[in-house]
Amino acid sequence: DSLRRISATTLSKLLQGKYKGLYDEYHIIDCRFPYEYEGGHICNAKNINDPAELYNLFFNKKDYSKNVIIIFHCEFSSERGPWMAQFFRKADREKNRFFYPRLHYPEVYVLKGGYKEFYNNYKEFCSPQKYVEMADSKY
Repeated sequence: DSLRRISATTLSKLLQGKYKGLYDEYHIIDCRFPYEYEGGHICNAKNINDPAELYNLFFNKKDYSKNVIIIFHCEFSSERGPWMAQFFRKADREKNRFFYPRLHYPEVYVLKGGYKEFYNNYKEFCSPQKYVEMADSKY
């Protein structure tokens, strides 16, 4: 696909503030099911797996002047996260259809390897420091 990827290492540096000054704000969008998110997620991530909720959060604004980084992920970032990122990019293109190639959010990424890879390498940035799989038999 045409989506840009961000590594777990780069995301950890972002969380540590090593890229401050290059952006105004960042959002981590966790596209997993609520039980996965509640079982452990990246600090400050928002659990959004509904496209309408995502759209309302980012595209019902009047001011798009901030430089915003948006990072999508799911368990492995192979299905749900990339799908939501593609939905997001398509919505941004539609909002700017008369001003191509302008985008309100040009800095959109998918976390390579998803929560699983991030958790395995940087669990100190996860809360709680746990990992519940989508296929967990309890759910």
